[in-house]
Amino acid sequence: MATWTTTSVDDAETSGLQKTLDKAVNFGKAAVKFLLIAIILLAEFFSVPKIELANSNSEALRDETDALVRSGTTRELDFDDNDMALYRTMMTLVTNMRFGDFALEGAKAQEFWRAYAPEQKSDTKLDYLRFQSENRRVSLRYGNGIAAQITMEFDDNYLYKAVYIRKDVFNGNPLRWLYWTLIGRFVSGYPCYVTEANLNGNGVSGALSLKKYVVRNQIFSWSFSPGKRRRIENITEHWVSREATVETAA
Repeated sequence: MATWTTTSVDDAETSGLQKTLDKAVNFGKAAVKFLLIAIILLAEFFSVPKIELANSNSEALRDETDALVRSGTTRELDFDDNDMALYRTMMTLVTNMRFGDFALEGAKAQEFWRAYAPEQKSDTKLDYLRFQSENRRVSLRYGNGIAAQITMEFDDNYLYKAVYIRKDVFNGNPLRWLYWTLIGRFVSGYPCYVTEANLNGNGVSGALSLKKYVVRNQIFSWSFSPGKRRRIENITEHWVSREATVETAA
């Protein structure tokens, strides 16, 4: 005996409505994904770093950095004998150069670092090193794990060390990383602690200067600087000011 199946008009209308809703939801999800990707790309290619001085009270900042060191953030926040040992080694090399300026990156830089860096910095990785023999100046950048990026630049009379506390790495928390990528780096930015020292032949002359800067992306500047893709090597105005003074005097 044949079996007949009937479908009511209401069921047909409900099925059609559900399909329309499903399509709308899928379209909405795709649109959200597209917007997120578009915002990330626009933020990456059409924004520039903006640097602001946050605090120049050395005593208060020393308490702040000491607390960060105790919490395990990075010991590079301390300016110590290891930094001065690195300074003396690099200055000896640049002083005895006979072949002009040169720079190292990547694997060659790390090989050089293993040979010349103080033992206490053996767990760090050198990203970039540049010797300027005529000016007897050295600039370098190295990383202390995923916690911090450190830049140093120095000559016979001046040294600065900048420690950037990094927040732009994926540390297993996708929501925190997404927040930083889309919002955090434009609103709060990340801190940079800068130690400056005047030097003489025997080491540091006078008291160390410690300052805190905030580095944040300027939201959608709609300008592209050819140099903006390079990391900020020197956050201070020391070299710019001194070179401008020399040119004026000349």
